[in-house]
Amino acid sequence: MAGTVLSAGPGVDSALIGRRVITRTDRYGGYAERAVADASRLVAVPDGMDLREAAALIHDGLTGMALFEAAGIQPGEWVLITAAAGGMGVLLVQLAHAAGGRVIGTARGKRKLDLVDELRAEVVLDHTEPGWAQRAREATGGKGPDVVLDGAGGEVGLAASEVAAPGCRFSAHGAAAGGFAQVDPDEAARRGITLRGIGDIHAALADERRLTGRALAEAAAGRLRPVIGRTFPLERAADAHAAIEAREVLGKTLLLV
Repeated sequence: MAGTVLSAGPGVDSALIGRRVITRTDRYGGYAERAVADASRLVAVPDGMDLREAAALIHDGLTGMALFEAAGIQPGEWVLITAAAGGMGVLLVQLAHAAGGRVIGTARGKRKLDLVDELRAEVVLDHTEPGWAQRAREATGGKGPDVVLDGAGGEVGLAASEVAAPGCRFSAHGAAAGGFAQVDPDEAARRGITLRGIGDIHAALADERRLTGRALAEAAAGRLRPVIGRTFPLERAADAHAAIEAREVLGKTLLLV
């Protein structure tokens, strides 16, 4: 949720009242005009930043920043990002590019591919086309990507792992293509590939406020731009979910009150 603090309970600093903040509510109770939130989880929205942009970073900004920090991308490294036109994918493309990485972004369909290209990925590939993974490896001069941030999972993620460079850092955090990528850990070890799964990311998310604050700061400085594909009024939440499930939306979908 993103909004303004209206009141503070016993023992909570009253200076919070009137502050613009974002937060995640317990038990996903955020589909509401007003909600109770834990003061310790509030993250202040920088002055001048639009609340919609801030809302688009509540989940994906936090997780994307955790993935980015864990990847340790170095200037000149090839970074393959699957599902690069999704809410988190667009953030990872920008973060990797800003770190000096040479980004290969994958998506499906012209609208999504155009978006990834607009975000300055060096190579853009449709991962529904046969041979896309080989083309990704060829783009690196035959070595393969040094880092894979797999937001697609399934056969897409598996294909990405097969063309990864020896010593690659591989993060299997997405399952849009039908489950997380089932990479053989023994084969990965033989090739010196470091595997990180969704459990590793959950551990990193314990640093929630710092990571979210960093994402907001990057956005406020103009180095990170969340893509808001569609917005719906709160009473049309079911339509918003249908649009997401149909993969009709670029980036994030927001509910407005």
